Amino acid sequence: MKAKLPLDESDFKKLISSNKIYIDKTKIIKRMMDLNGTYHFLSRPRRFGKSLLISTLKELFEGNKELFKDTYIYNNWNWNETYKVINLDLNNLRATTPENFEKSLRRYIDSIAKDSFNIELDEGFSNEKLRELITAVYNVNKKDVVVLIDEYDKPILDNIDDKKLAVDIQRTLKDFYGILKSGRSKLKFVFVTGITKFSKVSIFSEFNNVIQLTLDKDYSTICGYSQVELEKYFKEFIIEYSNSNNIGYDDVVDKIKYYYDGYSWDGENFLYNPYSVINFFKDETFKNYWFTSGTPNFLIKIFKEDFNIANVFNPLVLDEAEFDIFDIENLNQTPLLFQSGYLTIDKIEIINDEIKYTLKVPNHEVETSITKNLFSNFYTKAENNFISKRKEIYKELSEGSCDLLVKYLKKEIFNTPYQLKIRNWKYYQTLIYAALKSLGFNTDSEISMFSGRLDIAIEEEDSYYPFTDGKGHVIILEVKYTQDRKKDVDKLSLNALNQIKDKCYYEIYEGNDIIMIGLAIKEIRLKIGGSKIEMKGQMKKIDSNF
Repeated sequence: MKAKLPLDESDFKKLISSNKIYIDKTKIIKRMMDLNGTYHFLSRPRRFGKSLLISTLKELFEGNKELFKDTYIYNNWNWNETYKVINLDLNNLRATTPENFEKSLRRYIDSIAKDSFNIELDEGFSNEKLRELITAVYNVNKKDVVVLIDEYDKPILDNIDDKKLAVDIQRTLKDFYGILKSGRSKLKFVFVTGITKFSKVSIFSEFNNVIQLTLDKDYSTICGYSQVELEKYFKEFIIEYSNSNNIGYDDVVDKIKYYYDGYSWDGENFLYNPYSVINFFKDETFKNYWFTSGTPNFLIKIFKEDFNIANVFNPLVLDEAEFDIFDIENLNQTPLLFQSGYLTIDKIEIINDEIKYTLKVPNHEVETSITKNLFSNFYTKAENNFISKRKEIYKELSEGSCDLLVKYLKKEIFNTPYQLKIRNWKYYQTLIYAALKSLGFNTDSEISMFSGRLDIAIEEEDSYYPFTDGKGHVIILEVKYTQDRKKDVDKLSLNALNQIKDKCYYEIYEGNDIIMIGLAIKEIRLKIGGSKIEMKGQMKKIDSNF
């Protein structure tokens, strides 16, 4: 019988019991157990399988052997040794004040004590309740206790836009997690997951023996799907998509790889985003699944204060220590982009006896998340300047001229704050895309086809515009960029237009009137500082009878 997709299932027992696919990570888990350490920390982005890993550890320590029947660890584990597990999930704790958070945390520990262990706690504060709970569970069999904590940092991140509240919550959690250090004599194993690594939370600031798994090569594939795992566990789904869409198996795999692969924590092993892969096989549609469910709200809040596009598209190299500095009052955007999944490790090098990490955007889905969603959230200037001109610009385009569009794009380029400026083609393509998107146009970018990859396309229903004949128009834009003083910007824009025609980018839009625009930007660095920009457009319009 065909296995079921593990849609939104992070409970290991339910997943196995309902015959859903489980990618066996127990060999890596066994390797971790063999370290014989007490405290362990793993950072991964949202929707990457951390909660399922926590649930798997819970069932393992509780000795539920039959759930692991077809896994590596089934014959490689001492099932006679079982432990009580305190499982803390901080995903759902809410706080509007420090007092409310402390109260919420107290209630949560009380509910775990009662529902999981039938224990009534007497202590008043949340940290003392946790100490009391560990002691009480230990005393049942005079046996060490396992503590698993999922999303340890979620209460802090949920309130990151209110620095004072976030710091107060951090202090509460410092005292709360500090119990884990003082209670070590009663603890067998502690495993903590989260997105960030806050330096002033006691797990990191006071513990001197936490095993950091995040960048450890031996555990780089503990969450996410490798290429081998994708084709082993989802082969039936790949074949099904291949057959129903008349596309070769290898071509399907290559496209899945282009969209959803590319995450790495060691620069050698590259992984698929589980959430996106599963939803692709469910919908049988290549699209962006990750942004709406995988992007943490804290990132949006931080970037609304100060968004720097250079942190995304510039080549980025970090020292190992830079991954560890997370101060609420002085957050560094680049490590946050890495921890939240917008950047990943491309390669690791030793330079002058120091480890250097080169970061990149993982894949097409994440790049689309940046250009379509994340970046456009902060590009409000274009909306204010353009929205009143939308119909006028579109009317001119439908009549065969792009002068007004070029004029306004050039204006927006000049109005962009210097902090956002990057001297490369991708920057300007993204800027133009965001400006068009902010106008309300139905805009897409980086459209792959047999002959190549089209920069930008706009598909508009002309019924919105009373001055048109009601037919649909597709506007195709190809962008060229140069820093060469000798290049002629008119010829460059004509080259962009000719590329559209030579590569037949318009063929996938058959049935619509086609507007083709070649845009060229020439940026020259002046000796006295600053830049001079020239921007030109070439245009051609064809009807649907091509």
